[in-house]
Amino acid sequence: MISLRELARYCDELLEIARFRDAAVNGVQVEGRAEVRRLATAVSASRQTISEALAWGADALLVHHGLLWGDRLGPITGVLRQRLRLLLADDLSLLAYHLPLDAHPELGNNTLLARSLELEPIEPCGPVAGVPIGFVAESSAPRPLVHLIDQVRELTGREPLVLPGGPAEVRRVTVLSGSGASALPEAAELGCQALLTGEARETTMALARELGVTVIAAGHEATERLGVQALGRHLAERFELETTFLHDPNPV
Repeated sequence: MISLRELARYCDELLEIARFRDAAVNGVQVEGRAEVRRLATAVSASRQTISEALAWGADALLVHHGLLWGDRLGPITGVLRQRLRLLLADDLSLLAYHLPLDAHPELGNNTLLARSLELEPIEPCGPVAGVPIGFVAESSAPRPLVHLIDQVRELTGREPLVLPGGPAEVRRVTVLSGSGASALPEAAELGCQALLTGEARETTMALARELGVTVIAAGHEATERLGVQALGRHLAERFELETTFLHDPNPV
């Protein structure tokens, strides 16, 4: 058991949230019970994951994508009101960590993605407001592109969208989870043969061909599960919390 305040302070410091200029509110978004014994984690806060956390008996829900974005909350109506009502009615706390959980060198989405695919992160990339959140990662030797795609498919449990552009063998890969397609020019400049991300844009297909970099878009949610799972395990071990991961697959 740990107090919500101590838990949030620990996560804020561990993930160095002060380094980031983020569109999301990082840390406690909704204050609930003062003490946390049971911590649920999920990629995104939605009515589905909030309801599942409540059914499991969680004291707090920790997510990558929270409810509060931008400089102002705006009117509390519609879907936002319904989600907040669920949290407040049952005194369930909500914590969210966005860019800090992408970028962390040990618990972050991008370093964990790379290492799960037998790639070693060697240098940061993909800056947001001057702070890099992705990694260039390398394998020990060139491998067939199709082998990397097979590994991505197995890791995410879904069929990735592959936009060809690079060679049939890859060694150097830019890893930038979620909406990382904008890093394609940087990936080419850094000498990468592939970019692994979550979502592609309409312009990505032609750009991949022209820059000579294959884009593997493996799903926004699917590429951002590992961080909250790892953070949940870390907090469970450190503070003797009961934890669970609420899996809510998203085809996007």
